[in-house]
Parts: sequence; C-alpha cells; structure tokens
Amino acid sequence: MPTPTRALWIPGGGTALEWGLRNPCPVGVGPGGYRGQGGKVWCLWCGDRYTGRPAQVGDDHGHRDDAHHAARLHADGHESDFRRFITAERTREAREKSGWTSRVYALVAAATLPPGEGGVWWDGTGYRLVPAGARTDAKGRRVRRRVVELVIEAGFLQQDEHGDVVATLDGRAMLTIWRHHRADLAEPWPARHEPQALPPLPGGQEAARRREAARQRMLELERQAAQSRAEFLRWREEAEQQHQAEQAVARQRRADEQAERERAQRARTGADIHLTWSAVAAGRWSVTGAGHDRRLDITLNTTDFPADMYEIRENGYFISRHRYEHQAEAAVRQLLADGVEIGERTPEPTPAASTEPDPAEPAGRWHQAPPTLCDRMHSSRRRVDRAASLGAAIPRRRADFIAELAVRQKTKRLTGSLLAGDPGFGINDHARSRKRSDRRGSHDDTVLWYRPGDRPGEQPNRLGGRGERGLAGSDLCGRRSVDRRRPRRRPRSGPREHDPRARGSVSDSGPHGADSQEGV
Repeated sequence: MPTPTRALWIPGGGTALEWGLRNPCPVGVGPGGYRGQGGKVWCLWCGDRYTGRPAQVGDDHGHRDDAHHAARLHADGHESDFRRFITAERTREAREKSGWTSRVYALVAAATLPPGEGGVWWDGTGYRLVPAGARTDAKGRRVRRRVVELVIEAGFLQQDEHGDVVATLDGRAMLTIWRHHRADLAEPWPARHEPQALPPLPGGQEAARRREAARQRMLELERQAAQSRAEFLRWREEAEQQHQAEQAVARQRRADEQAERERAQRARTGADIHLTWSAVAAGRWSVTGAGHDRRLDITLNTTDFPADMYEIRENGYFISRHRYEHQAEAAVRQLLADGVEIGERTPEPTPAASTEPDPAEPAGRWHQAPPTLCDRMHSSRRRVDRAASLGAAIPRRRADFIAELAVRQKTKRLTGSLLAGDPGFGINDHARSRKRSDRRGSHDDTVLWYRPGDRPGEQPNRLGGRGERGLAGSDLCGRRSVDRRRPRRRPRSGPREHDPRARGSVSDSGPHGADSQEGV
C-alpha cells in the first residue's frame, strides 16, 4: 500500500489519496470527530477553484477507516469522469487521424464476421469480400489489393495460412470507435490514389509493436555506436602510438643529423684539434696541432698597429692577423683542418749546400722576381703607339688624311664642314645644304649636313644629339630654336641621283642634268 501523501490544502492537516492518473488526486481525509479520532472528507475540485479552498464532502465520520472509504468512492467518481473525458478525446483524435473510409470500415467489419456469415479471403487472383447477410454460396465482390495491404500493414487485419483475412484487436477497437460515427467516414479512395500508409490505433498492439521495434532499433544503434566508438578509440590509440613512434624516430634522426653536422663542422673548422704553443722568443710562438706535422709561427705585433695583433705565418708566408688570442687559435685550427700547407718548407741550412739559387735551374717560389706591373697596356695606347710607329715609318699623304677625316665626320655625324676652304662652314642654311647635297660632280662623295640649331659663332653639335650644344639650338636670350626639323638623309639603299650610271637617273636636260652641272 503506498504511503499517503500529506496535503497542505486540507484543513487541520491531512493526507491525499492516490489514483492511477498523472494528476494528483484532489480528494483527501482530514481529522474530525470526537477528539480527532474520526475523519472528514475534503475535495479540492468540489470547492472554490479560484481561491483554492476545498469543500467538505458528507458528514463527519466517527472512524478514520469510514472516512477513507467515503473518500475513495468520491475519488472514483472524479476519476471516472476524468477517464471518460480522456477516452473521448483519444477516440476523437483516433478518428481524425485514422484516415479510414467507408470501404475500409466495410472491409474490417466483414473480417470480424464468423465463418459462414461473411468474410474476406484470397481466391488466388485477388481479394473478395462477402458482407453480412449475403447468401451462403455468394462469391462476394472484389476489393482492390492495395487497400487490403494498407489495412494489414496498419495492424487492423491479418492473413492466416489459408488465405483468410481476419480482424485483429486493433481492428475491432477501431470498429467500436467508428460504430457511432459512421456518418463521418470519408469517401473511398480513387484507384491509384491510395495513401502511402495508414496510422495504427493509438495505444494499440500495432503501436506497441512499433514502439518496441523502434526501441530495439535504438538499442541496436546505441550498440553499434558504442562498438564504433570503441573501435575509433582503439584506432586513435594505435594512431597515437604510431605517431609517437614516428615522432621519436624523427627526433632521433634530427638529433643524429645535428650531431653529424656538428661533427662535420668541427672537422671542417678543426675545433677538436689540440694546439701546442711553444715559445720561440719574446712575443713569438711556434704552434703545432695534435695529429698534424705542420708548424705555424705566431708573432705578437705591438708596434705597427694601435692594438696588439697576433700575426700568423707559415713557411715565411703571412696568412692573417687577429686581435685576440682565441681568434688566432681558431684561425690556426681552420688552417690545419684545411690540410693545405702554405708555401714549401725551407730545408735546414747545411755547410755543403748553398743557399743561393742556381742560375741554371728555374727560380723557386720564394726566389722569383716580382711580377712586372707594366706588362699589360690599354688597347687604345697600343693602337696609338702602333699608328705612331707606322706613321713614323711611312709618311702619310694629305689626300689620305682628308679622306680619313671625312669618314670620321660622317661616322660621328658632325655638324658643319671641317674641310679646308669650305665657304659654308658655320652657316645655318638648311636649304643651301640640301641644294648642295643634290649637286652632281662634287669633288667628294661625302655629304656634310648642317643642323638647324647651328648658327655662326655657336659650337657645332659633334655628338649628334639634342643636348650638350652650348649655345647651339638657342638664341642669345637662351630660348630654344623653334625649328626642330631633322635633316634629310640619304636613303640606305638604291642608286644615287648624282651617279649618271645609276639605273633610272634623270636626263642631262633635267634641272640637275648637264646644264645645271655646267654652272657649278
């Protein structure tokens, strides 16, 4: 027996009853009777629901058991009303969501009939329905196969091994629900317009079976998820271990490579070579390395530089100088590590051998004369000397000099004529220069052009450009010349006009023919 719940809304303090609904029971028993040995029945729903004050049901009871019995009867009345309301709501919801039609109702009703009075069966080609009240030997009318399959899938019908279709408990319950509401049934579905599925009866066996199947699927999914999670954790652990192993191998490889580089660096710089300093004199040492037969001389120079410098020599050849002793040691180790000895070792002097070099033998490295600094000469100097020597040997004629000067003027595009006796030197007459260039029978084939910017008294432009003219190309006030026409040049190819042997030349009677040549 469950422990009664103590309700604060009962006057004098009492206990509320228990029932099978989710809502708490509104009926309770409070103290009453003589000396509180009896009891009173209180109901919260029968009282004022706005203020929350309960109402007493019946008279006082002399014994507490009588009060509990009366409270239970009153609670059952409220519970029955509540359950009827819930049942009515559920049946209404079931009818609205069932999707049944009049043909489905007739199909399920025929399946509930006992054998011999009607029924639904499979005749080998389709389903046949015999309604109630038909004759015994009636074959019945055909029912669409899709409709029967929808009703069977919803759990309202089931087919046995003989091919007979019978109604289930859910089908009988749905018939009970629709029995008094047949007028609300929908019209039959048109052919090939049936729904995809029918909902089962709420709270029925098919709904419970589907819930159980869904729960089993959920459990299976959880089991698979747990298995996948465990497998994933195992794979992740293996991947982590493999990654750690690879990282360890990579770290060891990098450490080995670093050690190898350091070893190579020490071998390259000679950092592991132990040096032995042997004092030769004041400020002079002879340094040797362990495992090497070379000997280097280190001298402390205190006179030639502002600070003391350690000078390193080998076989009398100066190598380098350093400010501090540790720098000199590093340089010595580097020299020993390189393995290339500077110079050749001088043999010890003996009385029989002479220290002077033999004139017949080639001079040694330390006996060779210093190289001549004047062996190489600039090409222009050699060319000038060669020309001077040739000119001194062979006298040059004036005609050769004039021809060479003309070629130079043509190459450098000089402005003006440097020929001796030229009356047009320095005159800014462009038209006259063009007219003069067209003349035939001139004494020289070289054409000398006048630039428009050249005027009398100005420096000719010997560079052929527009800049560096001095006063050329501008007037006395510093303004640039307005005339920027470029001189007309002779074409690169084709016959010349003044050549009478050229193909297509003008006749002698033309403006530039023999008549005009006579006046030149």
